[in-house]
Amino acid sequence: MTDWDAVVVGAGPAGSAAAAALASRGARVLLVEKDRFPRDKVCGEFLAEEALASLDRIGAREALEAALPERIHEGSIHLPAGAAVAFTLAAPALGISRRALDALLAERAAALGARVRFETRVRSIEGSPASEFRVRLAAGGAVEEETSARVAIGAWGRWDALDRSLGRAFLRRHRFFGWNRGFDGGEAFLAGRVRLYLYPGGYCGLSRVEGGEVNLAGVVSESVHRRLGGGWDAVLLHARKSNPSLDRDLARLDPGARGFLGTVPVIFTAKPPVENGILMTGDAAGVLDPFSGQGQAAALASGILAADAAADYLEGRHSADALLDGYRRSWRARFSRRFAWSAALRSLILDPRLGGIAARFAGEPIVRFGMRKLRP
Repeated sequence: MTDWDAVVVGAGPAGSAAAAALASRGARVLLVEKDRFPRDKVCGEFLAEEALASLDRIGAREALEAALPERIHEGSIHLPAGAAVAFTLAAPALGISRRALDALLAERAAALGARVRFETRVRSIEGSPASEFRVRLAAGGAVEEETSARVAIGAWGRWDALDRSLGRAFLRRHRFFGWNRGFDGGEAFLAGRVRLYLYPGGYCGLSRVEGGEVNLAGVVSESVHRRLGGGWDAVLLHARKSNPSLDRDLARLDPGARGFLGTVPVIFTAKPPVENGILMTGDAAGVLDPFSGQGQAAALASGILAADAAADYLEGRHSADALLDGYRRSWRARFSRRFAWSAALRSLILDPRLGGIAARFAGEPIVRFGMRKLRP
């Protein structure tokens, strides 16, 4: 007998949402996470209003509200030349740290019946839904073990060694690095606001999360990162020198207890939503640009989309081929347009000449247009 109905790899928002939704439909679910929660993670820590429907679906909204996230109503984009474009969100977003969010989502999956294994890596996934998947696990320095499942869901994030073992083509695309660090203060000018700052080769954003901590998160191109010597202090200094508004705003804050965190290379692109029979979800299926503010909401939604497709298959409503084809079509119908607009807006944002001209002549209309196109 197969050990599990589904193995979900990665307990971030996409993976935990998938595990929770599957478990709520009676599936035997193993949720595997390489880290121990709670833990910090590089992220804008901005949860768009569209995420609330997903949280309601898995019964996690009450726990999130209890964490007292920052409610964000408005924001502004600050160009290197000093111009600023203000905008108002159509509905309040929530500022909540990944330390809090990921832990409460994994706890919700466990409460619904999923088995959660922390500090466990997936070394390989072989097989298919038509037969079964064989998943090799390694916890700490222990000897590898094998388990089996009818469905496999990949929710391991932006990049993992499994991507390389699967030969995923996106690894050859233009790369960025993500980074963030914590600050204290900001009650006067950041309460209820998010502020985005552009600089040559990247951008960053300031907003508050639960407890009043300020999160500064950004991306920088691989070429600029390399030219600056690879250190995050150098990246931040470059950003501050290039954008006077960022420099002034950071001067009003105090360094927080959370220092710099950085990511492995990030490729902002849609990826195949099915690889070797594995349903890809969250950042494993594609990384939206952080300026969109939709990354975590999309991760939750895609996790539930994968769970529903998998549950229909496990309950005998679809064949294995129909599962893979149906999920592929559903994912693309829901997310492909957002990735296309995200790429177009990235080109505009990262081009200092075009970005400056656009902001000067049609800043607010362009921002509002982009926000509409990036929403579901």
